[in-house]
Amino acid sequence: MNSDHQHSAQRGFTLLEVLVVLVITSLISVVLIQGFSLILGVRGSVQNRIVGLEQALLKQNLYQLPLRGILPDYPDRPHIFHGEPKSLRGLTISPLQSQLGSPVGFSMVLEYDSRRGKTELIYQEDGLEPQVLGNFDSNDVAFQYSDRDGIWQDAWPPTDEAPQTPWLIQLDMDSGFPSTLVTAVNGPHQRTLRFQDLPFSSN
Repeated sequence: MNSDHQHSAQRGFTLLEVLVVLVITSLISVVLIQGFSLILGVRGSVQNRIVGLEQALLKQNLYQLPLRGILPDYPDRPHIFHGEPKSLRGLTISPLQSQLGSPVGFSMVLEYDSRRGKTELIYQEDGLEPQVLGNFDSNDVAFQYSDRDGIWQDAWPPTDEAPQTPWLIQLDMDSGFPSTLVTAVNGPHQRTLRFQDLPFSSN
């Protein structure tokens, strides 16, 4: 009897038991691999979105930098600020290509390419080659301007009594996120008078 007991205790796995274990192991492996693939896919998607967001923020900062540094110019100088729905020009101390802090004449133009169905935002400093700062998928892109009263205008200056530079400049993109991009002009909005600008000056 002891020999029968020892024989049954030493008996190995049957073929059916081995097959069941292999099937269960295979199922677990498939589930784990699918879960791991899902995690990798989500991770890649998130990373791509982060990179895309970083690139979008970089473009926004490039666009906004010259606008933040806009300064008024003297009446007899060529860089009096002038804004329209599809273009603006003026003087900035925050240029993208020239030395930061040096007053530089610049312009921004929204140019629509009907063949491609896209609008390009073209930036140019005096004496330098134009640079494309962004592309938009429609022609419904425009600049708007506001005084501190918060009323948006299609052109600047809206009246002869208005300050030379606006308080805010908005890029209205009509669609996408964000659909509008507002930049505050940080500098003074009216140039300090020189002696020759005074009414009683002989010059």
